Order: sequence, then C-alpha cells, then structure tokens
Amino acid sequence: MRKLSKAFSLALSLVLAVALSLSYLCINAFAETFVTIDLDSTYQTIDGFGASYTWYGDWLTTNVNAETGYDWIFCDTEFNILRFRDLNHVGDEYQNALDGYQAYYSYYSAAVERGIEPIVLITSWGQYDRDLDFVAFTELDDNGYTYYTLAKDENGEYMYDELAQFCVESVQLFFDAGIPVDYFSISNETELQGLQIDENGNARDEAGFYFGADEDEYHCAYWKAHLAVYEAFQEAFGEYAPSITGAEVMADTASRLEAYITPLIENGGADTFEVIAHHLYGSDNTKSSYSAVADLYYGDYTLWQTEWYYNEYINHAEKMANEFIYEGISAYLYWNGVWIADTGNCLIEIDSSSENASISRNGNHYIMMHFSKYVKNGYKRVDVGNDSDSTIVAFKAPDDSRLVIIVVNNTDDDDEITFDLGDATVTDSFGYQTIGNENRFKYSYWNEVSYSEVRNYIPAQSVTTFVIDMPANPDYVEVTVEKEANPFVKTPSSNDIDVWSIVVIACGIVAVVVIAIVLIVPTKKKKSSTEDTNTQE
Repeated sequence: MRKLSKAFSLALSLVLAVALSLSYLCINAFAETFVTIDLDSTYQTIDGFGASYTWYGDWLTTNVNAETGYDWIFCDTEFNILRFRDLNHVGDEYQNALDGYQAYYSYYSAAVERGIEPIVLITSWGQYDRDLDFVAFTELDDNGYTYYTLAKDENGEYMYDELAQFCVESVQLFFDAGIPVDYFSISNETELQGLQIDENGNARDEAGFYFGADEDEYHCAYWKAHLAVYEAFQEAFGEYAPSITGAEVMADTASRLEAYITPLIENGGADTFEVIAHHLYGSDNTKSSYSAVADLYYGDYTLWQTEWYYNEYINHAEKMANEFIYEGISAYLYWNGVWIADTGNCLIEIDSSSENASISRNGNHYIMMHFSKYVKNGYKRVDVGNDSDSTIVAFKAPDDSRLVIIVVNNTDDDDEITFDLGDATVTDSFGYQTIGNENRFKYSYWNEVSYSEVRNYIPAQSVTTFVIDMPANPDYVEVTVEKEANPFVKTPSSNDIDVWSIVVIACGIVAVVVIAIVLIVPTKKKKSSTEDTNTQE
C-alpha cells in the first residue's frame, strides 16, 4: 500500500511538473510586451513617400485603366513625391520632352486632381547624346575603367558651365510642360557610372557619365559640377530655382557619401543643398550602417532614400522602418512605380504598351502603403521604447491629433504588444495588417484589424499599421506659407487654348474662303451668262 501510495505521489508530481512546464511555456510563448510611445520626444519631420515613374511609366498613361492606376498611386498609397527622368537630348526620347512631357504631366495632374500637391524630383541618368560639345569619352583611366565625362575647353578646363546651362534647359523643359521642379539631381548613382570595365568592346554603347569625388586628368569632379549648376539655376530662376540634391549615390554608405559631400562643403557649397539623396544598393543596410550616416549628416541636412527595390516584402518593411529610426530619413522612394512583369518586384505591373494591357498591384505596393497612406508630410517621428522582437516606428501629426504606429514582426514567432501612450486620450482608432507567406504571391494584404489599449496580437511575418486619433493640441497654430505661383511654369491649359485658338482661326479662314467662293463663283457665272446673252443680241 505504501509502495502504491509512493508511486501515486510520484506520478502526481510528474503530472504537476509537466503541467507547470506547459503553463510556463504557454505564458512565455504569448508573453505580453509593453512598448512606450513618448509623444513629447520627437525627431525628423517627414517630407513624404513616392516612387520613380521612368521606363514603362508612360504605358499606364495610355492604358484604358489609367484612372484606376492613378487611384492606386494617389488614393491607396497617397504618394506625394514623384521622381522623373531627365530626357533632355537623350536620343529619340528627347522628343517626349519637346512634346511637353505628356506622360509625366499625366502623373502630376492626376495627383493634383486627387488633392495631392506633389513634390517633383528630376534625376539625370547622364544619358545625354554623346555628340554634345560638353561630353567626352575616357577609354581607360588609371584604374582601367571606361566612361563618359565632361569635355575640356581650349584652355584644358572641364566644361562645367556648359553642363550647367544644359541643366537649366532641362528644368525649363519641365516648366514648359507645366511641371514644377522642386529638386534636381545632376547624376543618378554618381559613383556607379565610373566603375565599368569594357571587357566586351561595348564601351561607347554602355558606358555611363561619370562625376568623380574629385577632379583628375580622366574625369571631372561632382562638387564642381554641383556648384556650377547651382549658380546657373540661381541666375536663371532666382527664388524659383529647384534645390539640388547632394550627390544621389548608389550605396547608403557613410564613407561613400562623405567622399562626395565633404569636398562640396569644404569648397563653399554647404548652403547650396538641403537634401542628401542616396539609394540602398550595395550597402549593408543595417542599423549600424544607417546610424553611421546619421552621425555624419542628421540634423544638418535632410536625408532622403530615393531608390530601392526588394522582393522580400516583410524584410523590406523592416528596413524601411530602420531607415527612419536609425538614419533619420525624411523621405522614402521605391524604385519602379510602374514596370513590366518582373516577378513581383515593382509596385504596379503592366503587361505591355497596349492600351488594353492588364495592370495589377504587387506586394510592395501594400508595404509602401503601410507607411505612406497615413504618415503625411509634416508629421514627426516620435520616440519608441521597444523591448519586443518586432521593429516599431511611430509618427505624430503636427497638431498631435493623430498617431501612426507601424509594427514589423520579421520573426517566426507571434508577438503580443501593449502600447503605453502616457496620458494621451484615444478618441478613435483603426488598423490594417499584412501577413506574409513562404510564397510572396500568397500574402494576405491590408486586412482590417482593431487597435486595443490592452493587448495587440502581432502575427509572425507581418506588418501592422495602427492609426490612433487623439484630441488636437489647443495651443497649436498652423504655419501657413503663401506659395507664389512659379512664373517660369507654363499652364498646359493655356497652351491648349493657344492651340485651339490657332485651329479656330484656321477654320475661320477656311470658312471665309469657302463662303467667298460660294458667293463669288455664281456671281461670275451669272455675269458671264449675261455678257453672252448681250453678245448674241
């Protein structure tokens, strides 16, 4: 009996031990994490979000579903930054510029019609016609690279002023098309253009246009070109001159940016730019690499990420959030806003140039939407005390009336988070969630979820946007700046009127001629007939 009792006790102990262990595992598996949002601690001001509409972007403008596409861009994602390509003297595409950049204007006007005042960034890919006077070819430099660069004048000086006047013409072409230009980048991925080694004998066909960090016998210097273009813009457009971005480099690497920005600052160009632009290709894209860039420039200049694409959607969202948190960027632009079929890489996919081609939204359209739809121009990033495994970034409206929290759970475990908003009063709230899948074409996008002041369930491999409304700050005074119309920007409608005026005048002239013929010819015939009758008599 004692043996039985002892065995029973042992079994009961084991059962209890297992039960306690399971309870512990369950509790920790869904352990609640408290995340503190400090609404009084703010960082950078947000300029906005957008994408590039360059190659294939014109296909959407002539598609039967163009308005649907514009709704996806300006009503779904609510993009407010448009990046276009400079086509001044770029082969056959130059005609697009001469014809008034009709495709670009379609995007611009579609944004305006939907209540968005777009910020326009024009980037030069350096694809100017190679027979232009200021363009020269470098067969092999001292590192064995092949590229185009500025030509030298009769005094052996690089032709910076000629390039500057060319850039003035580029901007004026956009102004003539009715498109204001807010920012201008004189070179896309500046450093990349000088890294081609011509192994296949295609140098003159494929070589890029290169601005070096400094000047030598083989190539011109970026900083000298920047200063020349700045001076030309000021002389040509005065207060309406576009702001030149500081070296739109390919890699978000502190040393790469420093190589181009430091000579510009040291040679009197510190006040010639406000925004430093960069892409994310070829860089580490880690918290530390972002922080290294912030250590150099955050607070002195505004930082923009102006081009990147990434097929791992949740991972992409995490990197976006970390760019805002650790580098302090104020704008984030995706690369290919509209593109041909490319395994889900672009935001909007279009099958062909046919007006009846199908269009569709891909995964990164929704990833961008998680940030861009509710985080508006003028919002500020606020401090987040985060001990969870998820990446969390938050922004508030200028008048404190709205808080937007974006939670990216790029792990394989679910998370449960309670947000501590201090003494803030929540008047309304809602949210949306995208849940990942091993197959990126089977994600579950933009599902409605509720925000809870108690506990919020965050699935593994997900992006969640919470929008929380609060009472506005009664002491907030909105700063309104009267924006004068740019006198250099033509109004396309007035251009259209001029065209129609010509047509009307031409039609009037034709009508007068026809009427004259109708009246005069019978009269002549009648007169002739009378004369014949008189002769016969």
